[in-house]
Amino acid sequence: MSDDEELQKLVSSYISNVRAKFELDAKSTEPSESSGDEDAAEPEDGIKREVESDDAVSDAESTPSEEEEEKHVPTMDGLGKNKAADSSDEAEEKEIKKLDSDGPEAAADLAKAFNELEESDIQKPKTAKERELMSIVFGGKSEFVSQLTEQATERKVKRKRKQSQPSVEAQSSDEEDTKPVERSAVWQDSDDENDDDVNDPQVKRNKYVREQGKLTYERRRKKFEQIVGNPKWADLDRVQEPDSDEEILQTVGHVVKSQRSTGDLPKEMIELKVLRRLNRETKQEGPILSICFHPTSMVAMIAGKAGMVSIVAVDGVRNEKLHTIGLPKFNLVCAQLTPDGNEAIFGSKRRFYHVYNLISGQSDTLPIPYQENWSMRDFRISPSGQYLASIGLCGEVHLLSAKTKELLRSIQLRYTCTALAFTPDSRYLFCHTCDSEVYVYSLDKQCIVNVFYDDGCVNGSSIALCPNGQYVATGNEQGIANIYQLDATLQQKTPVPLKTIGNLTTSIGSLTFNATSELLAIASPVVKNAVRLVHVRSGTVFRNFPTQNSSLGCVTSVQFSPSGGYLAIGDQNSFVSLFRVKHYQNY
Repeated sequence: MSDDEELQKLVSSYISNVRAKFELDAKSTEPSESSGDEDAAEPEDGIKREVESDDAVSDAESTPSEEEEEKHVPTMDGLGKNKAADSSDEAEEKEIKKLDSDGPEAAADLAKAFNELEESDIQKPKTAKERELMSIVFGGKSEFVSQLTEQATERKVKRKRKQSQPSVEAQSSDEEDTKPVERSAVWQDSDDENDDDVNDPQVKRNKYVREQGKLTYERRRKKFEQIVGNPKWADLDRVQEPDSDEEILQTVGHVVKSQRSTGDLPKEMIELKVLRRLNRETKQEGPILSICFHPTSMVAMIAGKAGMVSIVAVDGVRNEKLHTIGLPKFNLVCAQLTPDGNEAIFGSKRRFYHVYNLISGQSDTLPIPYQENWSMRDFRISPSGQYLASIGLCGEVHLLSAKTKELLRSIQLRYTCTALAFTPDSRYLFCHTCDSEVYVYSLDKQCIVNVFYDDGCVNGSSIALCPNGQYVATGNEQGIANIYQLDATLQQKTPVPLKTIGNLTTSIGSLTFNATSELLAIASPVVKNAVRLVHVRSGTVFRNFPTQNSSLGCVTSVQFSPSGGYLAIGDQNSFVSLFRVKHYQNY
């Protein structure tokens, strides 16, 4: 056996015995000298026996083969190393726990144990090579003990740091809260830079000019504070509420705008935003005849006298054209959408009318019955989508089925009918005539149930009913619009109007309520900008519409979107102006 193998075996056996002895000494609280000598003697005898057995084996096997040597040596060394490794791992774990719990006392016990081991023969190396190996492996008794004590103290320090860390963090957070936060400017203004130049001494300027600039700067600041005061948004130390952004948007200096709400519409002033024209991509419809908003989609249909019908998307930004329907030889005079938005019906002065299906794109031209001499020059569709009423030539009103387009019956009036309107429940049909009479026809009873006189009217021109079924509005050629209670018009011959609007002086051609029945738009096609918005509940006209700079032309059609968020106004110059009614959030 070679010297290296012999040294390796000696070192491994020595390490295992030392660690076993160290474990026994650590477990014992008060080790005695006698027990230590006995324990030390036993490992020493074991070491001697192992050395003698190794010598005997080496003498007996003086000329072993390489294969046998390779087979024999790893088995012996492997078993010894595995056992030593297992015992050393357990000893290290126990020692670490003991050091963590005891600290300096455990270090003292270790020193005492090493002194006892030093007295025994097991700690004394026999040769110089063995002494060198022990110093390499253990580094000496004092170094080993000092390393263990240093590790124990480091663990204690780490524990103390972990325990004190939350309190330190809390103190640091409190200090950070008490410290003022330095704020940086969100934007930079060139005017502010000029003001800084006034106070900057490095800028080369006359001393008198610099002092005058400072005085001017301070005087302007004080004047601003006197007039405007200190607005809330300028206070950097204020407590910001969840709606602070909305508050900033609603406040400009010392002028506070009215808040948007879903409550009642305020009177006298209305908030409107001018958007891009609804037919900005076409402008080929000619004088606008009809504007219809789709009931479910943000789409509008615009029809003009030139026979062009445009379908556009309503967004207020692009208002992109989606489709165009050309009816050049049709002589278009009226256009309406069905309440479900599936069909568009176009009427003319000829003896036929046109039906276009918006879903399938199919178009049909339907004739007027041969024996009849009327045309679909002015018609209305009931809110239920069941009836279609058309104005005849000599005081007739023709009632058709909106589904089958069959003529159901004809209603004969004393005077020529000028305007038609259905009640929201589709139970009554109101017919305004060229005289002052208004006829009320019951669709359930199939007869005229009441005829009342429009107050102050000489020649009737238009009529409209609000969506909630509460009011009836009538207009005449003298520019007077009356608002009646619906129940009164169904029973009384001469009802007294709730409100009378006389702001226009020419014939009223358009009357339209919005979806909430709070707004009434009246317009006249005779003069330019002859359009007014009426607050229905108070019967007053909004003062800020139209403005002096408005260029609405001769208004021929006015229409609100289904939820009242948009207002479209068409004129004779083929323009459709679009406004956003800010009080209403939806389309």
